[in-house]
Amino acid sequence: MGKFDGILILTDMDGTLLNSAGQVSPENLAAIRYFMDRGGRFTVATGRSKAGMEHFLPALPINAPAVIYNGSAVYDFGRDAPVWTCPVGEDGARLAAAVLARFPDVGVEIYDLHHPYVAQANAITRRHFRYVRMTWDERDPAEIPQPWLNLLLTREEEKMPALRAFVEKEFPGVFFLQYSSPYYLEVENRLANKGAGALRLRDWLGTAPERFYTVGDGTNDVELLSCTEKRCAPQNACAALRGLHPYLLPDCDHHAIAALVAAIEKGEC
Repeated sequence: MGKFDGILILTDMDGTLLNSAGQVSPENLAAIRYFMDRGGRFTVATGRSKAGMEHFLPALPINAPAVIYNGSAVYDFGRDAPVWTCPVGEDGARLAAAVLARFPDVGVEIYDLHHPYVAQANAITRRHFRYVRMTWDERDPAEIPQPWLNLLLTREEEKMPALRAFVEKEFPGVFFLQYSSPYYLEVENRLANKGAGALRLRDWLGTAPERFYTVGDGTNDVELLSCTEKRCAPQNACAALRGLHPYLLPDCDHHAIAALVAAIEKGEC
């Protein structure tokens, strides 16, 4: 029996597992391997797509399915197969058509399980794809195969409230909307978020609730931290997460995940 048997750590990536340079520190990597070698389950909950995650996998050890697309899918990279998906489908297609007709400046990114598409690009779209180190397929929405998992709408921060208000007015109660940054509006199925995906993963693995740890720093991690009592956050976490009273870890530039593994081992968390 390993000392971490039955424990699952599910962590956000940017601002939590990754440091300010977008890297996993050697200290975090060593702690993750130590944790897994002694029976622990470790994986991530991220807004990244399947293709975006694959960039990290050669260097990032995980031994459980990942929550991707901000909770619209749980994917087992070991088996190269989905565990669960919750797509926006045809509702997403209607939204894309409405946004394209109304907002010529909004970037419209569309994702199925395997591929990113762009129906309309702007400067923020181009910057986003450079950051995640991916290329996209630019197509008319009618040519993008269903089912669509989610959409990412990009726009300047000061103009984003008007875009969100439009979506809420034209599609009341249809979608779960959240900002993953001030200029990224995530559009998901109303039943999809990181917390929903996390609970699907927990139950699929058979992890006991009291041995389920989640970690995050941003507003799109509220549901992730809310789905367990073992909630943790780095010192750089946003006010919304601090309001959930998580166990506080060092900031993302000081090896938050390594600190969590040490705290679990000592029985402090």
